[in-house]
Amino acid sequence: MATARHRTLLQHLVNLPTAPFCEGHVVAFIRRFVAARTALKMSTDRFGNLLVRYVPRRKGPMRGRPILFAAHMDHPGFCATKMIARHRVHAEWRGWVMGSYFHSERIQFHSGGRWVPGRIVEVIPQKPTSPHLKRAAASARSFGAEAPPAAVIAQVRGAVEPGSPGMWGIGDAVIRGNQIRARVCDDIAGLAGILAMLDEICRREIRVKCCAFFTRAEEVGFAGALAAVESKTVPRNAIVVAVECSKAVTGVALGDGPVLRVGDKASVFTPAATAYCQVVAEALAEKDKGFRFQRKLMDGGTCESTAYCHHGYDATGICLPLGNYHNMDTQRRKIGPEFIDVRDFDNLVKWFVALAESPAKMKFDGSHPGLSKRLDALLRLHRPRLTKTAAAVSGARVGGMSER
Repeated sequence: MATARHRTLLQHLVNLPTAPFCEGHVVAFIRRFVAARTALKMSTDRFGNLLVRYVPRRKGPMRGRPILFAAHMDHPGFCATKMIARHRVHAEWRGWVMGSYFHSERIQFHSGGRWVPGRIVEVIPQKPTSPHLKRAAASARSFGAEAPPAAVIAQVRGAVEPGSPGMWGIGDAVIRGNQIRARVCDDIAGLAGILAMLDEICRREIRVKCCAFFTRAEEVGFAGALAAVESKTVPRNAIVVAVECSKAVTGVALGDGPVLRVGDKASVFTPAATAYCQVVAEALAEKDKGFRFQRKLMDGGTCESTAYCHHGYDATGICLPLGNYHNMDTQRRKIGPEFIDVRDFDNLVKWFVALAESPAKMKFDGSHPGLSKRLDALLRLHRPRLTKTAAAVSGARVGGMSER
């Protein structure tokens, strides 16, 4: 597998500017990626979400349901609204970052084909007038967190066009040892994993039934995904595997592999879809001794898998363990680069390729062959003793009295 090429793809993607409703640079990259591969076909729904289908050149019947890999194209960030003075820009904030991280922080806007650096000089708080915002503010206080601002005013070195995406003032991505540190990993690294998988199956001309779905504005509340499922953009018969970069929680370590996410803060995902991904991962681990994965309830937040499950899709989640979630370096109490382990990314791509190949080989019925064998063996082992001791247990005295 072309690991070096896939890591280069990852490093390029995480340098792109993006923010909720300002995903144009990521969309343009995906368009170029698809145009360079004749086996890929792309369509766009009226909300700007992208559906990429893999159409193998070799014809013939293919068994099983299609696998759909989903990721979002945004990251918490700013959107410039207007210049209020020669070197001052007003910008909306979109997404979740604790309010205490904003004061005097360095930021940058991508405008006119270049980065325009700046620094926050004023934080404009939210006015929780709607019931939704009031509940969000109350929830933040209950966890000792501060709600993010509605907007900021930043001192900038040049003019910024309205609508320009703004991000934290962090440099381009660097790979040091086994870590890649970047101004954005969530969810662009997950998206890169899907594109690397598509690159691999195109290169090998694998005959599989799979597609990819890239959504907008996830960070403000699954906007693109919810609009897509309502308008039936997502194929109804697909098994949905939503990929994320998720805050590493207790029991999950960077470098121990991507995580099969059985649920999130809001829900538990489709058991059959989760079991399906686990069986594929275990089979891959038998063949590839370098492959590692983890299985965990990642309840540090809520992801798009919940939205798909809520609307009746068979859906589960796979994520990359993430450090400095949403750029919050909690040890320094400052903004910092997000980071993932590149070995986890390599294994994510392997897993995705194996999942893409799996429908022709496996049944999607929620079964786990290894678990079934183990449970059957345990029943055979203990059933004779249960039968032999049942009469003695039924006549046992409890507190000096036998039950009648």
